[in-house]
Amino acid sequence: MMSDSPYIFEVDQFNFATLVVENSQHVPVLVDFWADWCQPCQVLMPMLAKLAQEYRGGFLLAKVNTDVEQALAGHFRVRSLPTVIVVWQGQIVEQLVGVQPESAYRALIDRFQSQRPGGASLQEQIEMLWQEGQKEEVIDLLREALVDQPDSSELKVMLADKLLQLGRDVEARPLLQSLPEDERNRQPASGLLARLQFADLATGAPDRATLEARLAQNPADSAARRQLAARCVLAGDYEAALQQFMDILRRDPQFENGAGRQGLIAMFEMLGNEDPLVITYRRRMFSLLH
Repeated sequence: MMSDSPYIFEVDQFNFATLVVENSQHVPVLVDFWADWCQPCQVLMPMLAKLAQEYRGGFLLAKVNTDVEQALAGHFRVRSLPTVIVVWQGQIVEQLVGVQPESAYRALIDRFQSQRPGGASLQEQIEMLWQEGQKEEVIDLLREALVDQPDSSELKVMLADKLLQLGRDVEARPLLQSLPEDERNRQPASGLLARLQFADLATGAPDRATLEARLAQNPADSAARRQLAARCVLAGDYEAALQQFMDILRRDPQFENGAGRQGLIAMFEMLGNEDPLVITYRRRMFSLLH
């Protein structure tokens, strides 16, 4: 019984440590031991699912099918169903056997939420889910948050960042363009807008291998070199991209109104001033220009 919710997941003996123990360092995790034949389990399950959606990451719900995961149920000495254990900061802190009133689960969740230092921020929840590979769930969660806070620049930037990482620049563009000008002109939005420039450059361009072959035959083909640089950016090969823009600046400084220099500056904006590659290539660009 899988769930589409980013707050609910099936666990087994192999992923228990990651999904339950590690997550419990940030939020309380309710582990629901259930089985298909257990009628009370069918009553409890939708109640807990509803709470998981309502609390929106204030706790996570881990489901263990005891017919499949008998060893896991045995390890936790589950004798009757349903049994819910609460894991908080790596420790079992509470156990409820049988179906309790909804208020009992609310009180339990609230008690351990109150012990969280300020609670997990939305960004912490997002990164936790992203690292677990629940990327579409992250997109949905951010879109939901934007419905509640439609003018939040922070949420727009977070969503645009994730969309760009998934190659969905068409969806990211209007989010970034809707930001106030001062927001667009500073990090992190300015870096994401720079990345969009490279996505535009790569649109319709041949693949990386084709561009490399073209340049091997004609190293003076600045248009192909700029497309190759954009392909490298989108592949995360930033040093290769910087080197291609340096080559354009060295070989053909007037190409497309200084495209080599513009590409370097856009990459500096995207990577940030503290990035070691930026420090190195800014120095090289300065030496070449002066």
